[in-house]
Amino acid sequence: AVDDTDWHQLSKDRFASDLAKILYQQAHKGRFEKIVIVAPPGTLGELRDEMHQEVRAKMIGEIPKTLTNHPIDEIEKIVKADLEAA
Repeated sequence: AVDDTDWHQLSKDRFASDLAKILYQQAHKGRFEKIVIVAPPGTLGELRDEMHQEVRAKMIGEIPKTLTNHPIDEIEKIVKADLEAA
């Protein structure tokens, strides 16, 4: 038997790969010196696997949380609190 293709998972994997490439390009161009990555735990794991060493060297934190649909001011508070706790 052949399992059905999990298109949602493939889309998430492709997102992590594409984001890792974009982050590398931006880091290589010097567009940021430090970065904090906030993503759902599964996406963060995929992203970590795909991330180039140049980006990892600039990471000052990672937060495994889903913050979709949160207002910007609430995201700021959550990220700040997580960074201070680390």
